[in-house]
Amino acid sequence: MFGIDESKLRILQLLRKPMTVTELARETGLSKATVSYHLRALQKLRLVKVERVEVCRNFMKKYFVSVLSSPDLIAPQEVKILSDFTLSREEFLRTLLRLLNVLNLDNVIVRKAGFDLGYHSLAEKIDGNIQDGLAEIWEKLNLGRVAESSKDRFVVEDCYNCSGLPAIGKPYCRIDEGIIEGVLCSKTGERKRVREIRCWGTGDDCCEFEIK
Repeated sequence: MFGIDESKLRILQLLRKPMTVTELARETGLSKATVSYHLRALQKLRLVKVERVEVCRNFMKKYFVSVLSSPDLIAPQEVKILSDFTLSREEFLRTLLRLLNVLNLDNVIVRKAGFDLGYHSLAEKIDGNIQDGLAEIWEKLNLGRVAESSKDRFVVEDCYNCSGLPAIGKPYCRIDEGIIEGVLCSKTGERKRVREIRCWGTGDDCCEFEIK
């Protein structure tokens, strides 16, 4: 699976506006072949799309654009992040988390941050049944609507983290995996393995976490 390296991230930054392979090669200093390779990878991740095609002297010129240039994709739908800057703290944090998850899908740092949050902060808020307490915290923090919370499964609808993001063939919610692991580790004294098996990133409309 393709990852997001420095060159791809630079291309994503440039593609806030439509650009051709030639224009991207000139701006990045990369060869056209290398730029084309990165574009194919970003298209597989559904982070880049062809906005339009122009025919110039019997040559088809493709203009690529980052899907992240659409504010409604990353930011909450009701927030017009490019027209004004009236984001609340909660909306800003949600926007930041969604962007981090898109750009750092294989980054263990995001998962580790979730684990530390769950272990050191959220676990102490739970008294009594761990599964019920975890579901209660999830909904109080508006992280989503918990459809199931058991010893081996945690299912969330309307996920704050990934709802509306494009399907890329793998899950987005690394930080949520970490949060659940951190809470369970703190409360049980055992290291549980939490893995997201369904997500908007896999083409599903809910998030399902497998707990082992």
